[in-house]
Amino acid sequence: MSRRHLLMIAAAVIAIGAVVALVLLRRGGGEAADAEPHPTALVTVAPVRSETVQDVISVYGVVQADPAGSLTVAAPKAAIVSRVLVRSGETVSAGQALVEIANAPGSEMAYRQAADAASFAQAELARVQRLYDERLAATDQLTAAKKGLADAQATLAAQQKQGSGQSLQSLRAPRAGVVTTVSAANGDHVAQDAPLVVLARADLAAVKLGLEPNGRVAVGQAVTLRPVFGGPPIASRIAMVGRAADQTTKTLDALAPLNGAILPIGSAVVGDVVTASHPGQVAPRAAVVFDETGPHVFVVAAGKASRVFVSLGLDHGDDVEIKGKLPAGAQVAVEGAYELQDGMTVKVRGR
Repeated sequence: MSRRHLLMIAAAVIAIGAVVALVLLRRGGGEAADAEPHPTALVTVAPVRSETVQDVISVYGVVQADPAGSLTVAAPKAAIVSRVLVRSGETVSAGQALVEIANAPGSEMAYRQAADAASFAQAELARVQRLYDERLAATDQLTAAKKGLADAQATLAAQQKQGSGQSLQSLRAPRAGVVTTVSAANGDHVAQDAPLVVLARADLAAVKLGLEPNGRVAVGQAVTLRPVFGGPPIASRIAMVGRAADQTTKTLDALAPLNGAILPIGSAVVGDVVTASHPGQVAPRAAVVFDETGPHVFVVAAGKASRVFVSLGLDHGDDVEIKGKLPAGAQVAVEGAYELQDGMTVKVRGR
């Protein structure tokens, strides 16, 4: 076979291969184009809600006894504390023994002097009365003797009321309450009227809150009190706002009553104070997408996601106030929102 014939055969083979390759390339490209999926995202949605938006300040505080409901059990006389029977924080019933005291030497002497004075006045009155009956004493002498006896008996009665005639005396709770302070220990020598135990009514406790001195919290504003360690919320109102900052914390004291709720005195509480309110629109915080274009949400309607730019208002935990061109009731994407693009086809989970 000549060289010319070989060249012609080679050229024909090359041409046929090129045609086959072109056909295969076009077929493969078409299949790839047919196989390319339309982008679709799976999302969950939530409605945009129109409601009254509250400006809430959270402050911390502790439960304290209301001074109007506190009562101090004091030493009725100079005494020696024999036994302290209660501890701070203990709940006591009316009539329960709190402290046992014994007479101090001075109290014992005062009682003995009062008893002797009463005996002497009784004898003196009897003597003057006999003289008066015999017309040997004037009326003013009898009157003075009677007054002397009355004064001596009053002094003795006061000593007896203080318990000075008893070697050991129990001081009891005049009413039920919670022991907030114990000021004495076994063996202490205490003066008359020295405070020993302070009782508080558990149902008259209040919460002392620490406020920043910015003037946003005022008397009468609603506050929801929540125990830090769990428990139902308590609705209350600010009853007092101080005007002198604490020298250590630099905060102002505010009081909110517990309105009959009973919490342990000294326990920690969070107070959510409503300082203002206005109508607004609220959506789940997870629906707001933050990127270089600015905060926005995706409104889902007719299987499509439409981007709407928003600005944020007040924060309320899992929800946030949003401001933008959004109709009330609009469905916004929550889960899957960060995967969306404007105009993307979406499928709502569960539908």
